[in-house]
Amino acid sequence: MLDDFQHYDVALADVISPYAAFRPPKRVSVSEGAAQNLIIKQTGGPATPWSPDETPYMVEPMNMLASRRHEALAFVGPARTGKTAALLLGWMAHAVVNDPGDMLFVQMSQDKAREFSKTDIDRALRHSPSLAEMKSGASQDDTVHDKQFKHGMWLKIGWPTVSNLSGSTYRYVAFTDLDRMPDDIGGEGAPFPLGLKRTTTFMSRGMALAESSPGRDLTDPNWQPATPHEAPPTNGILGLYNGSDRRRWYWKCPDCREWFEAEPGMGLFHLPPLDQLGQMVREDSLDLLADQYNRIICSHCGAMHAPKLKPMLNRCGLWLPEGVRLTIDDDPVGEAVVAPTAGYWVGGVAAAFQSWKSLLLRYFTALRQYELSGDEEPLKNTVNVDQGMPYMSRLLAEAARNSADPSSRKEDDLQRYVIPDEARCVMASVDVQGGANARFVVQAHAIGPHMEQWLIDRYSITESARPGVGEEFAPIDPASYAEDWDLLTERVVRATYRTSIEGKELQIKLAIVDSGGEDGVTDKAYDWYRRIRIQGYASRVMLVKGASTKTAPIIRESLVGGKKGKEGDIPLYMLNPNLLKDAVSTGLKRQKAGAGYIHLPSWLSPAFYDEMFRSEVRLPNGVWKQVRKRNEAFDLAGYIRAGCLRLSLDKLKDWDKAPPWARPLAENSDLITREDRREMQENTPIAPAVAPAPAQQPRRRRVSRSPYMG
Repeated sequence: MLDDFQHYDVALADVISPYAAFRPPKRVSVSEGAAQNLIIKQTGGPATPWSPDETPYMVEPMNMLASRRHEALAFVGPARTGKTAALLLGWMAHAVVNDPGDMLFVQMSQDKAREFSKTDIDRALRHSPSLAEMKSGASQDDTVHDKQFKHGMWLKIGWPTVSNLSGSTYRYVAFTDLDRMPDDIGGEGAPFPLGLKRTTTFMSRGMALAESSPGRDLTDPNWQPATPHEAPPTNGILGLYNGSDRRRWYWKCPDCREWFEAEPGMGLFHLPPLDQLGQMVREDSLDLLADQYNRIICSHCGAMHAPKLKPMLNRCGLWLPEGVRLTIDDDPVGEAVVAPTAGYWVGGVAAAFQSWKSLLLRYFTALRQYELSGDEEPLKNTVNVDQGMPYMSRLLAEAARNSADPSSRKEDDLQRYVIPDEARCVMASVDVQGGANARFVVQAHAIGPHMEQWLIDRYSITESARPGVGEEFAPIDPASYAEDWDLLTERVVRATYRTSIEGKELQIKLAIVDSGGEDGVTDKAYDWYRRIRIQGYASRVMLVKGASTKTAPIIRESLVGGKKGKEGDIPLYMLNPNLLKDAVSTGLKRQKAGAGYIHLPSWLSPAFYDEMFRSEVRLPNGVWKQVRKRNEAFDLAGYIRAGCLRLSLDKLKDWDKAPPWARPLAENSDLITREDRREMQENTPIAPAVAPAPAQQPRRRRVSRSPYMG
């Protein structure tokens, strides 16, 4: 593996003058340098050399710190894996003795930086003869946050601030406990990219390291890995790992000789389902329960392995990158992912300094406390710190288990743009999305008796009618251009959908349009409503906005758009999104067609079903929590429900006596021919998007008469 390491025959002293007096004695790997030069001293314990035999899984990550092919290394692991001693102290020992370069250690806070310097750093420098020999004798070169060495190398122990992560140049930068640092440093961005930037001057000879146990919560209970080594979608250390080549630690089963992953979490213990385990930890002895499950099970042959085999499994273990597996004869199969960051993720089951029974006991104790008091903090702590896994709230997990299953809802016989014979009217809902990917998202539902629904259309309006580059139209911008809203008049409000009656189409009865969003959207929405009122379509448009309190009425009309102190002229409907989504969720959970049932066609994309079924979960307090970035389908279905309430369809008991626009298709008042639709569109008055400013009369210049004139 040394072919991937830096070539020490070309010393840093050749390019940076402070190191001119130092020449590395020989070319060694980081782990070899640490083993030769680092003495570990814990409080009350003996001073002992660092040994790779105790933590074999740390050897490859340590050596990768000298890689010329990678610019960074991300290591995800629980406590008690020895990662701090190996990756930080070992790297420091190797750099000081074999390959000097200015180094920055970043701790989570100033107090932690001071503690790390006074304990780990100072003890390593004091008890390691090779490091002690390299220390500068000047008192000013040995302070709490700065260490200077004889050959000019500078070690700084800092914390995440703009001043510590800007301006200076370092060859080596290391972040420890990254997930306990803020995501934004003084408005400059995440800490790791700032630290990585400090090393770019050294090009392939620079290196940045981040190590941490997971500390960012998993908020998507429906997430499933797309590849075997993919981590859950979180920020922090797992976000860096997901952008790397994703290496995992594997063991070889002594029975079947197959390789299986020492995966993060508790999966290898094969514990009972969570509900059953929760009852067991309340009733049984935790010590006896931990003894019962104090073994792991091979995922291939099902063989049980006792704790005494753990050191042997680790000594024979291997790191495998994403895309590569090993055969029973240890032959690699597949092609590794190539990335500028080398990423490693090991679980607590492999941690050298924590026994399996201890891991089980801490988990059972925290689970018992949750079952008795509802307190999740101890459970979160042991999942993050002991198991090396991101934590997902039990409330979210339980809500996900109670959500509807989309797999059984797809109907192959539903055609796009075609209204089923059972339907009585059509509604369309519009969500306004801003930013770089601005668009109108439109969803059309056919509504039948007792608010049974059929989704018949879903699309996005992304192009405006304004000229763009070349022959293309400019991207839509609802917050800036009033005329972009007129596309809703043409494509949504005046839209019609086919029926089974030859030559007949059904008009949109109501378009429910979101009026909130980024600055500028609300004013443009109000102006658009005033224009469609001139065109005679006001009764077919409903502007909506979400209420700010969870106790708000499910739907309430107000008048807005007036000048200060005066009543407005725009009807705006304030919606309680939680109550509306409750109704939508009920319709999605219903097993048989009927009142409130929502029919979903098979032509919709998988992304739509993610938006509808997996984007939000209902918490016990009745509030819906968004867990995925895209949730438009669920929101738009809620708007459709609000439209049904606006038209009082919930109060219509006898559908045989429905109003003309809600009668069966053959006698429906909104049914028109294609020719009628064309004539209607041609004769619609056009209201200007922006009223022209009144013509200004030229001002006459006043001329003062001179006193010398008569």
